[in-house]
Amino acid sequence: MRDLRPMGVHSRGGPTPELLAKANATIDKMTQDFPNWASKDVDKLDTLLAEVASGDAEPAMIKDVYKLAHDMRGQGGSFGYPVVTGVAGSFCKFVNSLDEIDQGAIEILQAHVKALRAVLQNKIAGDGGPVGAKIQDGLDRAVARYHEKRAEG
Repeated sequence: MRDLRPMGVHSRGGPTPELLAKANATIDKMTQDFPNWASKDVDKLDTLLAEVASGDAEPAMIKDVYKLAHDMRGQGGSFGYPVVTGVAGSFCKFVNSLDEIDQGAIEILQAHVKALRAVLQNKIAGDGGPVGAKIQDGLDRAVARYHEKRAEG
């Protein structure tokens, strides 16, 4: 009689040690490659933001910008870059706080993109230590100043 269970699965339903080792190797490889492929997403984010800033973009394009940053937010922590998660999360939170996209908002969003690029180019993994804290603090202060100016009218 032929065994119809998927390869690599014990009769109890759990994965074999070989299958776990293969999965771990794949995750390790993706973690090492994360700065490279995430940098491509940062390039896309930069391009989309440039279109939004030019005024030639469709109003719905900000949804594409948001989605890309949202995806990066999820990926950062998964691959050992919680600073990416923090910066991309700040980006998303800022977008959600906006009633309109004005020049000041574009500048804040571009600052987030520059921060993401710096983190990935310099492979600032983990919490980033003092550099990661400085990046996040600078973005938080810029967002707060933007909102204060808007509230003043």
